Amino acid sequence: MKFTTNKSTLTHAIGTVQKAVSPRSPLPILSGVLFEVHGDQLTVTGSDTELTIQCTVNVETEREGSIVLPIKYIADLVRYLPDVPIQFNNLPESTSTTIIYGASQVNIHGFEPEQYPRLPAVEKGVNFSLAQDILKEMLRQVLFAVSSDETRPIFTGVLMQIEEDQLRLVATDTYRLAVRRFQLERKPEQQINVVIPGKTLNEVARLIGGDEEEITIACGENHIFFLTGTLQIASRLIAGQYPPYEQVIPREFITRTRLATREILEATERASLLVREGTPVVQFSLQENGCVVSVQTQAGWIREEVSGIVEGKPLEIWFNARYMVESLRAMGSEELSLELTGSLSAAVLRPAGEENYLSLLLPAKPPKE
Repeated sequence: MKFTTNKSTLTHAIGTVQKAVSPRSPLPILSGVLFEVHGDQLTVTGSDTELTIQCTVNVETEREGSIVLPIKYIADLVRYLPDVPIQFNNLPESTSTTIIYGASQVNIHGFEPEQYPRLPAVEKGVNFSLAQDILKEMLRQVLFAVSSDETRPIFTGVLMQIEEDQLRLVATDTYRLAVRRFQLERKPEQQINVVIPGKTLNEVARLIGGDEEEITIACGENHIFFLTGTLQIASRLIAGQYPPYEQVIPREFITRTRLATREILEATERASLLVREGTPVVQFSLQENGCVVSVQTQAGWIREEVSGIVEGKPLEIWFNARYMVESLRAMGSEELSLELTGSLSAAVLRPAGEENYLSLLLPAKPPKE
């Protein structure tokens, strides 16, 4: 293998796949990334066997070949290389690669490429496409609700459903719930009902967007694939049945209010600053002309009035401020609708006038006096 490229190309390719590499893998070869050169293209692959990310870039090739290089050395080295032409030279039958930059060179010992896990073949199943920026926005609006509790794997993923021509993403950690819908231009041949690891979708959200190019999603029995012209992401699906989330979404409300998203967000953030110990619980009082956000602690007290339109009964309810802030940041709208069924029941937040997105948030227990 022998090719020449530049620092920015290498930085992009390695940075794209790096998050799929496990630094604590029991298999030494999985601490590396696979470099493969065919024609005028370099394909870099990172994998922990559950998640595989592959990035393809153009290079000047003199000799095709492949090698696995340890990520902890190659990633840092490339970051510190000067901005000059960079040549990789790996002799046949050798696991060492010489990197030449200007009048200098460095040699790195790697692994046999044949032992590296390959990107799974795209399974026969359901394929559909949508704009990258739309998928990125949908993921932003649900990923905050994914659980980090590995003892309940099903909640560490996002439910992806397709019924007819409607795509739906759902996430919950049992304290909050986020549901995002999108109408596809074309109806897929089959319906989809799978759970995708949140780790995978965080990487998808990180790597896509910023252009009008579509992303193709291919869903098989055991894996899901996200494909663009230069990027391929493959992930195992989470086994198990996602809970019937529709049952927990209230259908009737006793209080509705319409508020400016930024105003209620900033008021909540300021109120939470006085809560330094334990859960940052903040009180929300729905009154005739809006919402009062308040908290009283040993550090002091704060009371902020956020004007808005309130329909129904006055109501007081407490929320975990961190959960509320994350829900508000996901809104993506200047105004929101806050719908309540009681002080001890879940609240529903929606972008004002929108029906394609909602988040649900359970109330918190009031702090002890």
